[in-house]
Amino acid sequence: VQGALGTITLHRYFSSTQRITGLRVNPDSVGYSILPGGEYCMKQNPRTGEERKVLVERNFGSFWHMKDLVKTSNKPTLSNTSLIPETEASIFPTLGNCLVLKDDENVILPDFFLTDNRANDPSAQCTLVAISYKDHGAKLLESWTKPFEEFFGIGQRRARVIRLFITEGYFTKALLSGVLKRSIRANTTEVLQSQTLIRFGSDGLLEFNDSLRMHNTLTGYIFLLDGLGRVRFGGSGNASEDELNQLIKLARQLTPQLRRKGENPRIL
Repeated sequence: VQGALGTITLHRYFSSTQRITGLRVNPDSVGYSILPGGEYCMKQNPRTGEERKVLVERNFGSFWHMKDLVKTSNKPTLSNTSLIPETEASIFPTLGNCLVLKDDENVILPDFFLTDNRANDPSAQCTLVAISYKDHGAKLLESWTKPFEEFFGIGQRRARVIRLFITEGYFTKALLSGVLKRSIRANTTEVLQSQTLIRFGSDGLLEFNDSLRMHNTLTGYIFLLDGLGRVRFGGSGNASEDELNQLIKLARQLTPQLRRKGENPRIL
């Protein structure tokens, strides 16, 4: 489903296998050549010139992720230079079994992002979603999330930051989930625990990752959503000063009533 969405529940009609429109995959990244679905790419026979569909790992090797990060400087997704237009924007893909760090509440995305927007107003709020699979990616995303929170204020309802930590694999889900949750809680302030999500297990992740073009899970990804949960900006890796300034500018563009922390609207 693309274009303006009438209600926040319309995401149920969105296929999780559909790729989000408007994200800029780095042409130097392996992800640029991955076909919809996330498992295959095309490989050309050097002698005949014929192309055939092969598994990504078979074409690029099992350790392509590390080489990809080096080649793209941790940025397999390039930042948008402007908002993805409303007429092209797609709603954030559905992902269930996400646990709120504070109380282990089981929530579904993108519904969780939209609980405060009862008026269903696209300009009432924006949400910055930071997704990481590994410690390396999580640390890179701090260059986006911390300045954003410092600028608008932690706990700002019109501009929330949601951190999503995803851990793949049945073994980790069955045996290490408790240890990992305690570790993340110990490193997350109490005020941020209600805005931090953890997701264990690999079920549904192939489609989810492909939707958001998160083919390389060694880095971190950032997405800016409008009040209806549509993806209007994307990026990855470490934020440059220009990228951060652009993100804040776009957040204010999405949400005109949004104010900088301590800013008095009467003197604007």
